[in-house]
Amino acid sequence: MRLILTEIARETAVHKDARHVLSSETIVRMRDCLSLISARERELNTARGIKMTSRPKLGGEKTDSVRVQLRKPKPGIKH
Repeated sequence: MRLILTEIARETAVHKDARHVLSSETIVRMRDCLSLISARERELNTARGIKMTSRPKLGGEKTDSVRVQLRKPKPGIKH
């Protein structure tokens, strides 16, 4: 359910000054649902002895991975 709600939020997102297609009440209710889901996940993980140490990764954060751009070989060159 969390994935569905976050997908709806992503697909209906608008620019900063634009009017949102969802009502403000609906947005608040979606946030409340996501908060309840997160709280329940924490309860379940605590009961199982699992620590929740992971955090969401944002696009601007640096990782240990390196992006390599691949190019097509030039025509006529055999490898």
